[in-house]
Amino acid sequence: MIWHSFIWAIWKARNHRVFNGGVVDPEEITESIKRISWQWFIGRMAMGPCLFYEWCWNPGDCFHW
Repeated sequence: MIWHSFIWAIWKARNHRVFNGGVVDPEEITESIKRISWQWFIGRMAMGPCLFYEWCWNPGDCFHW
């Protein structure tokens, strides 16, 4: 799931640069990966989700609920 969010964020940044002439900020891409992977995680899990700061700290701990 994290790998897919990585690919998705890179793809969106590439499209933004190519089609809109935008500037790509690596820190923004990193934050986007964290946010997207967390959103996908809470969308797929039937159990109570971990908080976003927990996800950013260590996503592996969220899989042990």
